[in-house]
Amino acid sequence: MQNNTFSGDSPSQNIIVLDEIGSTNDYLKSELSNFKPFAEWTAIMARHQTAGKGQRGNTWLVPPNKNLTFSTFVLPKDLLLSQHFFLNILVSLSICDWLETQGLHAEIKWPNDIYLNGKKICGILIENTAQGNNIRQSIIGIGINVNQEEFPEEIQQRASSLLLETGKTIPSLEVACAQILVHLQKRFFNFSGQKDDLKRLLDEYNKQLYQRGIPAYYSSENKIFQGTIQKVDNEGQLYLTINEKEKVFQFKELKFLLQ
Repeated sequence: MQNNTFSGDSPSQNIIVLDEIGSTNDYLKSELSNFKPFAEWTAIMARHQTAGKGQRGNTWLVPPNKNLTFSTFVLPKDLLLSQHFFLNILVSLSICDWLETQGLHAEIKWPNDIYLNGKKICGILIENTAQGNNIRQSIIGIGINVNQEEFPEEIQQRASSLLLETGKTIPSLEVACAQILVHLQKRFFNFSGQKDDLKRLLDEYNKQLYQRGIPAYYSSENKIFQGTIQKVDNEGQLYLTINEKEKVFQFKELKFLLQ
């Protein structure tokens, strides 16, 4: 295990780098449950994550020393369980902020995958612990395809990496992790939870929404249909226009199909 501390335009960052681990989210949860004295925003980064978890229970597999996989945790202040989707918004926009510094404009595929040139390059998994009606603790897992040169044939059409999309490598995964933590902290520290702040964030999220306003094919309840994404609301529900009628979908109720 290697323990490095990076500092930037935010409080001191503690990034614990592990050579190999099953899941950074699981490791961090285990350490926090054992009352380890980790400071908020401590990040667990894996050079090789062997059993990373994604949305829908999917496994996130990456080759060693190629991609950025890490988890950090935050103690939200006065954030209600009913507002949990704003954690997705804050994290998704933070990743997009970092990609902008790399000269890349990304899109957010509902609810919180990050797409570049129509292909997934980042997955996010947020696991919350409640205290009454509030969120007490959030573990944020982030996996970014950075320097991966090839993907299994079955996912080549929908997955890519920064290297494949730009032709450039990211020389230090540790530095990239520290940079992303800076963007995460800026977003969270500037979050007030006030009505106008929530509206601004939701508008920003919707502006970067993948396939918004573009007719595309989807499936739900074993039916395939064409629809057009209109927006996502503050509860994380997706609004789709189908045959000139608006329909609302919850997460897991809709599947995006390759065009």
